[in-house]
Amino acid sequence: MAFPNQGVKFAVSTLMTVLAMWIVALPCAAQSVAHSKTGRATVEIDTSKTIGDVHPLLFGQFIEHEHKTIQGGLWAELLRDRKFEQGDANRDGVSEGWVPGERIANHYFELSNGVGINDRYFIDHEDYYGGGASQAIELYGAPTSRASIYQINIEVQKDHRYTFYVYLKLRGTGTAWVALDNKGGPLAPRQEFTGISDHWQKYTAEFTPSEDAKSARIQIGLEGHGTFWIDSASLMPVDNFHGMRSDVIAALRPLHLPILRYPGGCFADEYHWRNGISPRDQRPTTWSSIWQEWDPNDFGTDEYMDLTRELGFEPHLTANYSSGTPEEAAEWVEYISGSQNTAGGTLRARNGHPEPYNAKWWAVGNEPAFSCAEAYTGGTKIQEYADRFKKYSAAMRKVDPSIHVMAGGVPPGPDSWNHDLLGLVPADLLTVTMYTGQWVKKHTQISDPGYYYRQVVAEPRRFDQWLDELAHNVGDRFPRNHPLFAITEFNSYWLPETQDPDYRLCNALYLAGVFNALFRHTNQVAIAEWNTLINVQGLISVNPTAVKLSPPYFAYLLYHDHSGTQVLNTTVSSPGASFNHTLPALDAVTTASADGSKLYLAVINRAEDIQMETVIRPKNWALLTGTAKAWELNAVDRDAANDFGNSDKVNIHEKSVAVSGTSLSYRFPAHSVTVLELPGHRQPK
Repeated sequence: MAFPNQGVKFAVSTLMTVLAMWIVALPCAAQSVAHSKTGRATVEIDTSKTIGDVHPLLFGQFIEHEHKTIQGGLWAELLRDRKFEQGDANRDGVSEGWVPGERIANHYFELSNGVGINDRYFIDHEDYYGGGASQAIELYGAPTSRASIYQINIEVQKDHRYTFYVYLKLRGTGTAWVALDNKGGPLAPRQEFTGISDHWQKYTAEFTPSEDAKSARIQIGLEGHGTFWIDSASLMPVDNFHGMRSDVIAALRPLHLPILRYPGGCFADEYHWRNGISPRDQRPTTWSSIWQEWDPNDFGTDEYMDLTRELGFEPHLTANYSSGTPEEAAEWVEYISGSQNTAGGTLRARNGHPEPYNAKWWAVGNEPAFSCAEAYTGGTKIQEYADRFKKYSAAMRKVDPSIHVMAGGVPPGPDSWNHDLLGLVPADLLTVTMYTGQWVKKHTQISDPGYYYRQVVAEPRRFDQWLDELAHNVGDRFPRNHPLFAITEFNSYWLPETQDPDYRLCNALYLAGVFNALFRHTNQVAIAEWNTLINVQGLISVNPTAVKLSPPYFAYLLYHDHSGTQVLNTTVSSPGASFNHTLPALDAVTTASADGSKLYLAVINRAEDIQMETVIRPKNWALLTGTAKAWELNAVDRDAANDFGNSDKVNIHEKSVAVSGTSLSYRFPAHSVTVLELPGHRQPK
């Protein structure tokens, strides 16, 4: 059965139940796509030839502070500019994410440079609860003067509970309130705040909206005489998990992530970790020059580690190389791994986390041979990077000798970089970034889905070639005892990150093709991390009230849940795809289970409209006569994409396969990915 239609609300309890049972046997699923054209192919598996082991960390993921990946994605906060630190761009005395009450009441003409008839709005950089600013409003004139600030375009759901709080102080007399409305009327009763004093105090409220609203408004209102200060407001669903969205956590849990990279990406080279610790309401809001957006620093080291412990993955952190220092990186290692008798461990314990986190995977900088750290490297000044890397590595290892420190390799950058760098520094791994695709910055959507499909499903072949080139360029400096590369970002990249196309079935075939390439290069690659986990080309997409599971989400599940531990030599004889005769229609890889009782044959049929009748011959393997299992990822339409709250269109289906004799025939549908589980045992040659 396909992932069921749960409606736009995507209830968390239903999601958690269904994700635990995300595939059900459906014999007719194999017929989901009927094609009259049939091609013929063969797949030979030599079980006596092992390529290497399947590293669990090949199923890694990546998350970065950018474009609603964390804020507006993973993080449950609904308010923007909640700490009133984004400046007064409109010159109305109100911080950028908010508007004065006069504007909502159509009395904006009464307000000039923040001064109204009976009020004055201004940003106060001297008196604030946290960060570096607060919203101040002075009320004068009558003792019962009123003023307010609003935030608009908030999406809320009927009958869902939301918790609100705000810090207030008052020099004068008066009261305050908070209200949630939908322009036409209130969504919940107004909440009153009294007893406001000349000391910062936290005031809380709870709302249960009476209807769905995509453009709700929240109002913080004041009445009295004197000066009020407002700071660190928040509106979240009550069921948030440590500030993170419960429905997003529920969608991530079935992935069983082995490793997750944080905090970037390019963002890592401007990130100062101390901004993301201490009580959240007192952390500063900072400007990202890389992504041209504000970061309230609500999600920092401790929140990332909360996510680590909840989902069970290994942390992978990237130290700030471009604007940071070796000392700053070493202090971060100590905060994460130091005992309570160290300065970092003491600080961590004071923030509510007495036990060390023990992160073992660390990278020094992001893409240092190219763009993000160009201030230090000049693009290709390898000696300068090597000298600084050694300082970083020494300082970090002095704090925790057990960590793995990764140096920045290429791509992107000059091909000779990796070989030369290994002659200059002792690095456990080299980080590389590998994006295929055709970046079309001027476009906002994919105009030709057919062209898009044909290019995207072919891109893993380039990825495969790239891996060959990486190993070749390192030459005699490639270590003989372990894989060298950590692919810390990869994806098929076509549009700017704020204008992603809706992920289609072809993107699932792309990820499957990359997994095939990674398995074939398991002796060269130790870690691979898809960019990114949430939104921005993510496995899942998130809007304010719902979650979408993309086609690549299911490709990830297919390979993660149905792969063995050893990669076997697999040979495919296949006709070329009709749209590209040099591209074989079929691509396949085989893995064996740890106990040697099963083969997992993963096959991609790239053809748009041709099913492939395929003879599968396992050499030196006795097939178990009876019934085998198959899992097929496909859709009725070549260009299918899933919807928010509904994964019926692109999903995995399970079926049974009759097995007898020394080989079997199987018909792989067009535009599909299939894994066959073939029980049996090895035979001597």
